[in-house]
Amino acid sequence: MVLLPPVIPPPLDRVQARAQRLARLKAPEAAAQIIQPLQQRRDVAGMCVMYKAHRMQLLQLAELRLNPRARPSHSTIAAHNIDHQVTVPFARTEHYLCSFLPRYGRLWNTLVRQTDLHLTTSMHAFKSGVNGWLQAELTQ
Repeated sequence: MVLLPPVIPPPLDRVQARAQRLARLKAPEAAAQIIQPLQQRRDVAGMCVMYKAHRMQLLQLAELRLNPRARPSHSTIAAHNIDHQVTVPFARTEHYLCSFLPRYGRLWNTLVRQTDLHLTTSMHAFKSGVNGWLQAELTQ
C-alpha cells in the first residue's frame, strides 16, 4: 500500500471528475477505461524522472538524485533492496512534503520494497510496470 499525504484536488482533477461523470452518462460501460486518473499519470511521470535520475544517471537530472539510504547495522528482511532506496529529505511543512523530492522519494522507496521494477533496463518496461503497479495500488 502506498502511503502518501492527502492531496487537495487541484482544478484539473475537478475537471476530470466532471468529465468522467459526463462520460458515464453517455457510455457507462466504457467510461471507466477511457480516462486514466491525472494523479496516476503525474505519479508515472515523476517515477520516470526518478528512474532516469537514479538508474540511468542522466547528467541533466543530477540535482534530483537523492543520496542512497544508509545500510542498516543488522540484517533485515528488505536488506537486499537497501542499495536502491534513497534518503527522503526532511519536510518541515506540508507544502514541502508534497513537493517533488519528498513525494517521489517516498514513492520510489515503496516501489523498491514491493517490486523489482527499478532493475529493468528499458524505460518503456519501467513505465508500463509502474503504471500497472500504481493501478493495482489504487484498486486495493
